[in-house]
Amino acid sequence: MSGVLLFEQIKSEKTGTYLDRDYVINVQNEIESLYIDVHVSKGVWATCMIYDPNNYLRGQLLLTGDARSILIHKQAHKSNPYTVPGEIYEGEWRINVSFLCNENIEAGGIWGECAVYANELVPGTVKLDKWNWTDEKKSSFQLTLYQSEEVYQHEKRWYKGDFHTHTTFTDGEMSREENVGMAKKQQLDFFVATDHNIVPTSWHDKSDMLVIPGTEVTSPLGHFNIINPNTSPFAKCKVSDMYEEKGTNKIINQNYGDALVSINHPFLKGCPWIYEETVIEHIDTLEIINDPTYPDNRVATEKALIAWNVLLNDGHQITGIGGSDSHLRPTDTYEGSTEPSLMGDPGTYVYCAQLSAKQLMDSVRKGNVIVSRGGFIHFTDGHCLPGEESVLFNGILSVEVETEDAIYIEWIVDGEIKKRAYTNVHTYPFHFSETEYHWIRVDIRNTDGTLYGFSNPIYFGKKEPKIHKWKEVLEKMPK
Repeated sequence: MSGVLLFEQIKSEKTGTYLDRDYVINVQNEIESLYIDVHVSKGVWATCMIYDPNNYLRGQLLLTGDARSILIHKQAHKSNPYTVPGEIYEGEWRINVSFLCNENIEAGGIWGECAVYANELVPGTVKLDKWNWTDEKKSSFQLTLYQSEEVYQHEKRWYKGDFHTHTTFTDGEMSREENVGMAKKQQLDFFVATDHNIVPTSWHDKSDMLVIPGTEVTSPLGHFNIINPNTSPFAKCKVSDMYEEKGTNKIINQNYGDALVSINHPFLKGCPWIYEETVIEHIDTLEIINDPTYPDNRVATEKALIAWNVLLNDGHQITGIGGSDSHLRPTDTYEGSTEPSLMGDPGTYVYCAQLSAKQLMDSVRKGNVIVSRGGFIHFTDGHCLPGEESVLFNGILSVEVETEDAIYIEWIVDGEIKKRAYTNVHTYPFHFSETEYHWIRVDIRNTDGTLYGFSNPIYFGKKEPKIHKWKEVLEKMPK
């Protein structure tokens, strides 16, 4: 059996920000492949999830104002990336498509088209690729990109990476292969693949580069990364769930194995984090620096630092990270910027006994993290790393920035700037009571005041947090 299983033009019954459509197609036996083709109008995003009769997620697709197709095939080498190849089971397959409109389309306007074909390829529209598979027979959603405990380097040291990247499989301009090449050029040891709403089930020729799977769950109410998940957020949830508080909390609270949940650019104009009911203890990291070449991020970064201070002062030992949010080619710039937007800018350094995804996740949770746009920032009390609790309550902290650039150091103690030093090497004496809670970090700035980098804090004592939801953080922010 083969032919057209579905062809439908999607129109809006009313104006609004999104439409959600479910389709059921009946697949006969002896089918070897399903080909899904989706077109959307200008200003419309579409996220498409395909589920088999066992309700397993088998295919993922995201497109932005264009056309895109995927092929789910019995054979792994013929099936497209972001699919799970294997048996094309007889029975009812379900396709969920969520259309998000960034422009006003009037009632009755065309949002897009969805078509499904069985055993049929449309010439020239499907790119077959070669990648690494460990088991093509299992049909439930799984990641075969790497083994979480696979060790890429055995040295105990600081490893440099990028926690927020994009490719041509969503709205990025570089292919997955180009991302690997750029990561090596930027001297990264790892990066996280966080395309919008889709999780990579494989990766092309990852060789000696640790590529960690992830996804950026993308809603008009805010964006967050799931880093190192063992499944998709939409294996059990619908895409439309993220358009409301209750559904987003459900997505965040799912079991993703050894994964981190990170709020992205929480104060960036156009896509701030406005899910007020977010439970803080369910968030592992806060993205402090997001693509510093994007003009609006200068203000957003400063607000993120203030929100982080609020959380740290309350006793939350939440880890601050960075992400390039790379979308452009390395020669391109955003309007209003003179600097190219580059993968690895900023670099997020994580201290690990050895380089593996599991080690990185463990170290990030501990806060053993430094973020820098340039040279590495050495920060210690002589006994512990950033993110750790000092065994001393009287002593000296030291910082050294590996740079010849003109920078200055800010010593941040309990959220306040206690000292500035216009040098790349400095020390700070501390004297605390053993019964009190304090923390100290360093912010490094360029001479124009923009953030060059920062350390995670060294803690002195502990404090039971009283802030439990994001709205309480917003209430404590300066008006």
